[in-house]
Amino acid sequence: MRRVLIVDDEKWIRRGLIQSIAWGELQLELAGEAENGDDAYAVTMAEQPDVLFLDMRMPGMDGKQLLGLLSQELPELLVIVISGYSDFEYTKEAIRHKVFDYLLKPVRKEELNTVLAKACKELQQREHNRRAALQHRDAGWVRALLDSSAEEAGAGATDMTKSMPPEWVGKELMVLIGQSDVFLEAVDLDSACLLSCLREQLDRVKPLLFGHGSWAFEVSLMNGVTRKLLLVLSGSRLGRNDLQRVGGILQNVLKQAGCPSASVGLSTIKQEGGQLRGAVREAEQALKDRLLGQSDLVLEAEHKRAASTSIYPGEQERAFLLALQSGNCTAAEREFYEFLSKISMDTVSVEQLQRSSLLLMYAVEKQLQAKGADFGHICGKSPPVYTEILDARNDKDSVTAIFTEELIPAVTGFYNRLGEKQAGKVVEEMKRQVEAYYDQALSLQGIAQSCYMNPDYVSRIFKKATGKSFIDYLTDVRIGKSKELMKSSTYKNYEIAQMVGYEDYRYFSRIFKKRLGMTIGEYRNSVRHADLQGREEPCRNI
Repeated sequence: MRRVLIVDDEKWIRRGLIQSIAWGELQLELAGEAENGDDAYAVTMAEQPDVLFLDMRMPGMDGKQLLGLLSQELPELLVIVISGYSDFEYTKEAIRHKVFDYLLKPVRKEELNTVLAKACKELQQREHNRRAALQHRDAGWVRALLDSSAEEAGAGATDMTKSMPPEWVGKELMVLIGQSDVFLEAVDLDSACLLSCLREQLDRVKPLLFGHGSWAFEVSLMNGVTRKLLLVLSGSRLGRNDLQRVGGILQNVLKQAGCPSASVGLSTIKQEGGQLRGAVREAEQALKDRLLGQSDLVLEAEHKRAASTSIYPGEQERAFLLALQSGNCTAAEREFYEFLSKISMDTVSVEQLQRSSLLLMYAVEKQLQAKGADFGHICGKSPPVYTEILDARNDKDSVTAIFTEELIPAVTGFYNRLGEKQAGKVVEEMKRQVEAYYDQALSLQGIAQSCYMNPDYVSRIFKKATGKSFIDYLTDVRIGKSKELMKSSTYKNYEIAQMVGYEDYRYFSRIFKKRLGMTIGEYRNSVRHADLQGREEPCRNI
């Protein structure tokens, strides 16, 4: 809201003006009031109002003197003169100092609000012009500072120093980077409004910091998807306490833009322009050193961080990759959350969360490559693009969203499509192994691992294709082979059990009876009886 200050030596006039202004309709608020020029100057400098109603004839410092001071120190202030005197000298002074308007007492309510509406429109236009100018203001040397390609091309200290404003050369230099503690897709940091707000707040405190105003600053938005706000400082004495205050201003601006909490990374002090790119890296690293359980911090690059506790969970990675390969999205998400719980504890740093997330993403890419599949084609973005995206995520919820909303559905979908094509081949290979190795200790787990596939997935496709579970199929083959041996050999029962893969004869005997409805002895007797009958038939025919 726009702020209004009212200055008049008569209280009843101040009361009348306050009651007549359409505060809500014009979106205005009262910044304060004063009854003489000296108080008016002090309140104006402290409150920094947008509009000033000024009586020209007051005790002490009069309106003419106050206008002279304010036109020098607050040239953007809109002054509306209110006077009961149509004196030529006052009018001439008001015109000389380019006051916004001049009203004679008594002021009618309609006239007052018409002038205020016009003032609001002027302020709005100025804001629009300022934003338009700010969009181009940092397009030069600050953009060059953020351009990593310039550094790779060998742009060094001399190049950077030449591109800086001349008044910055020979001063202490420092970089501050502000960022939301949680990644918010909806927060719009890419706007001149944010830069304008930061500039205004820094301009307001500039006379109070770093040697009473003997410092300069420049602001910019970081490139890419990182959603970070960059502040570069130059001064003769960049003291630690004042740096903390500037960091607090940066945090407040980010919160006003919609960030629930924000932290700021501070570089060490540099002595020349060529060191500024290193300062950017230091400030970014300070932000990465924040532990996930911390928020709203101003982090110094040279400050020793608390030890972060994180070991990459390789076992959970393997379980996740197997779940992905099964094509079961729910199972893959469950295994991902197990993985996430190991890399997103409060004692883990932002950098370690990002690094572990990237390692998992590249493990998925490697798995897809083994299948002859292209990660970018399946997931819609290439690994380098996802690297940039994950590097901007500084909390576990935003990392979770990338995997559960994008990567997991895409990859499990691929494996489902692949499974439909390859299921027949896999089942035939399993049946071949059973036929070839039924006499050995076969298991679904072992066959699935030999095919580099998830056991649950293999079990499902096998039953769908054969109508039997793997165990039932293996048992049927073994019992069938045992029946053949009983028909054509004199092997003992326990020997046949071992020959078809059963070390435990008693277990084999139970399975045999359950499958055929008769004991092994009963079966062998029936086979001998059938064999004898077969021999007698030819004799009767002779």
